[in-house]
Amino acid sequence: MLKNIFDLKEFKEQAEKVKNELKEERIIVDSGGGMVKVEVDGLGNIIGLKIEESLLGEKDKDLIEDLIVAAINKSREKVKELWQKKMEEYLGILPLSGFGNIIA
Repeated sequence: MLKNIFDLKEFKEQAEKVKNELKEERIIVDSGGGMVKVEVDGLGNIIGLKIEESLLGEKDKDLIEDLIVAAINKSREKVKELWQKKMEEYLGILPLSGFGNIIA
């Protein structure tokens, strides 16, 4: 845990450690009752996308697009929660606005 928040070197080292750990995290979210699943890493990078076969058979382009967007947005919220948890765990603080670019 960070002892002195004003120690910039230590803060950057801890932030880099958090970033490396987040790269290894995996989050899977779904939308449409599981018809669309998105897998992201802890930094929010999309790793995978799965669409249920039956949905493709419907050929409902608008529905598919909406479900993909919903799943991606849901994954972003999960990444944000994970990031806040890690920052609190390692630095003993909740993330301050403007520090988001340290992780991404």
